[in-house]
Amino acid sequence: MHIPRFPVCPNHNAPFEYVRRAYFEPSADQIVWAPRGGGKTSLAALVTVLDLLHKPGISVRILGGSLEQSLRMWEHLIPFMEKIDKTQIVNPKALARKLKLENKSTAAVLTQSQRSVRGIRVQKVRCDEIELFDPLVWEAAQLTTRSTGMHGNSKGAPVRGSIEALSTLHKPFGLMRQLVDDAVATGRVLVRWCLLDVLERCPPERQCSGCPLWDECRGVAKERAEGFVSIDDAIAQKSRVSLDVWNTEMLCRRPSTRGLVFPMFDPTEHIRVDAPFDLREADWSLAMDFGYSAPFVCLWIARCGEAVYVVDEYLQEQRTVDQHLNELRKRPWPPTTRVACDPAGNGKSDQTARSNIDLLKASGYRVKTRASLIVDGLELVRAALKSASGAVRLQIHPRCTKLIRAMQSYHYATDRSELPEKDGTHDHPIDALRYFYVNQQTATVKPRTY
Repeated sequence: MHIPRFPVCPNHNAPFEYVRRAYFEPSADQIVWAPRGGGKTSLAALVTVLDLLHKPGISVRILGGSLEQSLRMWEHLIPFMEKIDKTQIVNPKALARKLKLENKSTAAVLTQSQRSVRGIRVQKVRCDEIELFDPLVWEAAQLTTRSTGMHGNSKGAPVRGSIEALSTLHKPFGLMRQLVDDAVATGRVLVRWCLLDVLERCPPERQCSGCPLWDECRGVAKERAEGFVSIDDAIAQKSRVSLDVWNTEMLCRRPSTRGLVFPMFDPTEHIRVDAPFDLREADWSLAMDFGYSAPFVCLWIARCGEAVYVVDEYLQEQRTVDQHLNELRKRPWPPTTRVACDPAGNGKSDQTARSNIDLLKASGYRVKTRASLIVDGLELVRAALKSASGAVRLQIHPRCTKLIRAMQSYHYATDRSELPEKDGTHDHPIDALRYFYVNQQTATVKPRTY
């Protein structure tokens, strides 16, 4: 197999980096973000064969986003094994989903279900197309691996228990996005490459002028490319898809904006460390979304004229409003009694006969709870992100990580839905921000669906 060893794009890895890390195990878990047709499935099959042959007694399981996806890796693995050394295979007539070798190594295919995953104890689990996974199956897979010594040599170097997640990243609100965003915090290594990193070397006779790949390539395919994807195939693929799909699934630049509530949100424009105005001269407000099993959310918002700056956030579950208020008072921001929140907060508790808003008022807060349609509030937020004239009136401090992720991931329930998905994660920070804008507004708004 020809595997590119040097990346073409800055800040990317060569595909061989995945092979090196998987085989020599300098780190445990890996996340592989690669394009469609970028070789991730065949490389994972190759690494599995190397593990089986060179790490006697190892157990490897292949888990795809569907059984069909699992079998695609299997369809690479079995021919590799038969070509390298078929005499090692113990079960040559029963290779549909399981492989056993003379050295006690085994590999098998798992189905996308908790029943398939729970109860197994292996050294390696290779998860292909993690974007298609059921989150509960992925969660169950986290407890399946264990390290062990080589077969027949308990004093030898152990095989590290590890899980690998391989996928494109096309959903801004999917499991793969969550894994990539949390890679550093969770200690997982992120290996990433794009189409250019696996593109074949461009021959001298091919002219750059007028080439459909010029915007991406800029001539580097003649200088550094050493991959296996045909240039003609890449050109044909680009002509068949939208620019959004091309940037997402082939260039691995960012997730698709399709179905997002705020596709105009741009971190370079809307995330800002320094406030756009003097915070000492700003009007301060709190924006709240109540919850107990769902998170209680509070945003500290400074406003100066039409400019709005979200300074800080607080999200916490399983606490009473009194406990939340005690925590809010500990934050180092100018005291404010102005609160915007959900009118549903007027509902009285069956146990205390008091509402959340009653508790806020008893603590000295001035509460605004103007009723509105969800689409009205969302349109106000969109207008603040970018008006028709191009003005940006809403910016967020980078410490507000949950709000920022919500802005990037809040999406509609279906392609034809007019209401966003209530996923219990991204909707609550957005609701709090929406209440702020609704309670600042005096005129009616004509909603539009994006």
